[in-house]
Formats: sequence, C-alpha cells, structure tokens
Amino acid sequence: ERMLGYFHDHTKKVKKDLKVKAKKNMIEFLSMVKALISDLEAEGPKKNFELLARARHIRDILERWQFSGLNRKLQMKPQAWDSIETPDGMNTNCSKLQLIVKWGGDLTKLGEKQATQLGNRLRNELYPANKGGGILRLHSTFRHDLKIKTSDEGRVMKTAAAFAKGMLELEGDLPPILVSLVHKEKDSQHMLDPSGHKDVKADLEKCKEKINANMQRDVEYDKMTKEERESLVGPERLLSLHRALKEVGNPRKTLVE
Repeated sequence: ERMLGYFHDHTKKVKKDLKVKAKKNMIEFLSMVKALISDLEAEGPKKNFELLARARHIRDILERWQFSGLNRKLQMKPQAWDSIETPDGMNTNCSKLQLIVKWGGDLTKLGEKQATQLGNRLRNELYPANKGGGILRLHSTFRHDLKIKTSDEGRVMKTAAAFAKGMLELEGDLPPILVSLVHKEKDSQHMLDPSGHKDVKADLEKCKEKINANMQRDVEYDKMTKEERESLVGPERLLSLHRALKEVGNPRKTLVE
C-alpha cells in the first residue's frame, strides 16, 4: 500500500511508467521504505520474511551511495488497475505495480574517448579544414545554436557531451558541456526512448526475457555446438558477439563469480 501510495502521489497518469531520478524524490522514497521495514518488523520478521528481505535489499541499494549524479533510477511499472467510485465520479487507480531500482550504468573513460573521437571525425568529414576555417569559422555562433537531444539516462547524456566536445573542439570536463549543449526534453523522448510505446514495448520485453534466459544458461562455450552458440548470440558473422561469448565462457558460472 505504501508503494502504491507513493506511485499515485507522484504520477499524473496511472497507466504509464513512473521514473524517479530527482534527489528529493529518491530521499522521500527511501524514507517510505524505512517506514515499511519498521512496520514489517513490528508485525514479526517470520510473518513477512520475503517482503521484509526485499524491502531491506532496496534500502541497502539506496543507501550504498550518496544521492548525486545521473545514474541511479527508480522505476514503477503499473501492472493492474481498479475502478473506484468517488464523489467526483469513477477514478482509475493502480492496484499492482512492478518496482525496479537500478544503477543505470556510467560512461567509461574508453567510452568517453570514443565519443569524442566520433565528434572529431564527424567534424573533419562534414567540415574539412580549409582556408576559410571550416567549422571553426562558425564555431562562435554554431556552438550556441547547437542542441543535442538525449534520453534521460546518465550514460547517454555524458556520451552526448563527449561527442559535442569532439565536434566543436571544446576543452575541459564534460559537466559544463552537458549543461550548456545537451538537452533532455519530454517531446523528444518518443524518438530516443521507445520503452513507453505500446507498439514496441512487447518486443522489448520479449528481448529482455530471452537475454535473461540466455545469461542463466549453464553451458560451457567450448562444449557448445555451432547451433547452440548461434541460438545464444546470433549468426557467426556477428564476430564481436561470438568473441564476447567466448570470453564469458559459462554464462551462469560467470554471473555467480
């Protein structure tokens, strides 16, 4: 009930996913989880053993690092709804939801270097150096007009900033570039993050289920047939995927280790 209450307090549309990344809202959710743990402990640990274990796990994840940066994300996905009669008429409320608390990943130094190199390459190919100065001639105005749109994932935003750094030959760290040139707008989300679209959501979920099942396979790479390897990562022509599978070896054992 506490989870559902938090969801209804922070969402405007009960049939759409709720993403929480703001520090204030994350702290509020953590306080709610702690209150839930206290209630469950008061009722008796044995009575609510599984639910209490999950609540403690969520608390531990949220308390592991300070609430800062772009990477941590709380996501609530409504699964079922009820119609409730109120003085104002019939209202639809969420009665069941899926809770996801995750670290959204961070941009590595290698990833930052590659994104910067891509920006450099694009600049040199589209605006090759010439006596007029190429893109540098437009630099003072172009950098202020350029808008790079991204999804709200931290690693994606940093990648965009690194690309802009190479594209415009900028100096310094990524945060100032991210603030001035990288934009995340709700109107752009449908192009950059299709997870909320009914047309593709089923396909995305199917892909996630297949990947999850494959990562749980207790099989040795050296003992797999060609057909088994292709069932895991696709045709042999996808060399990088097959090299990665060879490096992983046994997916189940690698996860456990």
